[in-house]
Amino acid sequence: MKGILLKAEIRVRKGSAESRRIRREEYIPAVLYGKGEEPLPIKVPKPEISKILHSRSGEHSIVELQIDEKNETQSILSVIKEVQHDPLTDLIIHADFERIQLGKPIVFTVPIEFLGTPVGVKVGGILTPHLHEIEIKCKPKDAPEIVEVDVSEIELGESIHIKDITIPNAEIINLPDETLVSVIKPRIVEEVEEKPEEEVEGEKGEGEEGESEESGEKKEAGKKAEAAKK
Repeated sequence: MKGILLKAEIRVRKGSAESRRIRREEYIPAVLYGKGEEPLPIKVPKPEISKILHSRSGEHSIVELQIDEKNETQSILSVIKEVQHDPLTDLIIHADFERIQLGKPIVFTVPIEFLGTPVGVKVGGILTPHLHEIEIKCKPKDAPEIVEVDVSEIELGESIHIKDITIPNAEIINLPDETLVSVIKPRIVEEVEEKPEEEVEGEKGEGEEGESEESGEKKEAGKKAEAAKK
């Protein structure tokens, strides 16, 4: 994965009031960590970091920070470790970056993209993703922007697991038996047919008529018994 260029400036002042001022100027306050060095407070252009976050690799992007200091530009390779958003507006309010080394493997979180139409979906099944990203360990130069998984051969009731995929020059951290995606059978809701109201009333009338006839027969039998006694 190639690093995305992002210009940055060192922040001299700190504090919440300074952070608000920076945001009004269309910058985002940030901090660069890592490699045993002191955290470096920086600020990055809001439009540029927003563009990175909405790219294909999003928050999982490798970023090449170009930091201007004393008329010199220093390039530092990093990854976005955390982005904070305003809970009400969802706007970016802060970002953390971590220094990385090209030759040293680190853990990346990489988004997954499912390709194709499963065989099972063509016969009525439903494609059900269980994971939308996976963790891998590799050198930054070998990190993919996205992991593509072909789902076209999945039959109805079948799944693809972590152990079924491979990523060149990378170790997958997720458990081998973890399910990536499945094609499931749709749930069938049985409908109970209700009898028409007229039919129900008719059955009720027939029952009442039967009870009336039975009652009349009992009364007639009682009268004959009394006459016999006389």
